[in-house]
Amino acid sequence: MSVFTIKCLRTATHSAPKPVFLFMEGFGELVHVNCYFWLIQGAGHNILVDTGMGGTHQRSYGDEYGEEFHRLDQNSHVGFPVAEGEDTVSLLAANGLQPLDIDTVILTHLHYDHIANIPLFAGAKIYVNRRGWDFAVERGVPIFDTFPHALLRYMDKEMKEQLTLVPDEAEIVPGIRVIHVGGHTRCSQAVLIQMEDGIAAITGDVAFLYENLEREHPIGFGFSAEDSVYAIRRLKREADILLPGHDAAILDRYPDGWVRGKRA
Repeated sequence: MSVFTIKCLRTATHSAPKPVFLFMEGFGELVHVNCYFWLIQGAGHNILVDTGMGGTHQRSYGDEYGEEFHRLDQNSHVGFPVAEGEDTVSLLAANGLQPLDIDTVILTHLHYDHIANIPLFAGAKIYVNRRGWDFAVERGVPIFDTFPHALLRYMDKEMKEQLTLVPDEAEIVPGIRVIHVGGHTRCSQAVLIQMEDGIAAITGDVAFLYENLEREHPIGFGFSAEDSVYAIRRLKREADILLPGHDAAILDRYPDGWVRGKRA
């Protein structure tokens, strides 16, 4: 069985009322979090979980996409500011990589802060949960239609040969698998990764915070609090190391970003 390393890369910051993160709790309180993507390396692979944000490339995709991508990027900066050096290209460069060095991108779900820079990865295989993709592109329930459709359209038209829609459980490469978790979105999937220290789970946004995991308390921003709890319980059974979607405390536990040790 192959083993992998994981590096957490902070790409933006964000603040929101506490009930967004913890269902029906903390009204009147504000919580400050980070946005991340993850570099997974091993067995000859350079894999990203999610894509990071920011950069200056958005207008380079021509008349059909460029202005829409630029508008999405500019609008996102209001709530999700990207600091200098924390855009995707800069963070990859700091780790000796360029976008074309990435061979695989696994998307935990299809919200903008997780897929903003998917067009950069023209040489990568891309993995998305099938039923969640169908739900997002069909736009059947407007209140849950919080997806950046310009990017989905680009993926469908310009990256179709790269895109794989996976079932609810799938092996991506030996030692890395995805499981559907739902809760936050229908397309939400967690990524389980074999490390030397055990199995790590990148939860995606089914758990925003360590507190969601520790208390089995569902997130507030999602379509099923019940699904969130069942998913959290499963991840706690199956993984030794739990990595929630947005907790700033991740970088307290792993200050250099390298994930190590059985810190479930």
